[in-house]
Amino acid sequence: MSVLDENKLHEKLKKIKLVIFDCDGVLTDGRIIYNDEGQETKVFDVRDGHGIKLMARGGIESAILTARESKTVDHRAANLGIELVYQGMKDKLAGLAEILKKRPLKLEEIAYVGDDIIDLPVLKRVGLALTVADAVDEVRERADYVASKPGGRGAVRELAELILKAQSRWDDILSHYLA
Repeated sequence: MSVLDENKLHEKLKKIKLVIFDCDGVLTDGRIIYNDEGQETKVFDVRDGHGIKLMARGGIESAILTARESKTVDHRAANLGIELVYQGMKDKLAGLAEILKKRPLKLEEIAYVGDDIIDLPVLKRVGLALTVADAVDEVRERADYVASKPGGRGAVRELAELILKAQSRWDDILSHYLA
């Protein structure tokens, strides 16, 4: 669901070169599972992961910026080829600054996907503020686009396709699978 009018949204989508994802509630459904030894486990959606890989194929880089720390996130990032992983970033603007040191992009070339109030400072700064269907009200109200699907359940894939289609890259990617 677009909060912006369709033309303004399309213009913002066309400029994106980097998508930064929060983890819990965006790449996952927000649940954290602990085993009897106290080890943390997270559940990721395979289609969301494929969406990240499709964006990479289309020339759009991904990053993870999360307040929590988990080795599971490192494993998932490595599996998806995500080089920019910032964990333990309770100050997400500081995390954004770190990312900008490594990738000196204009803010209008960056999209951020968050779901909770800790994400608001970054969502307000980047060129494209995205969120998931089950985000808190304060985030959904301030996002440029709200996915129809919840976090960890297809929202990332939906957003990846939205960006790729706006940049006229989807048909080339799809043709790879139809050949």
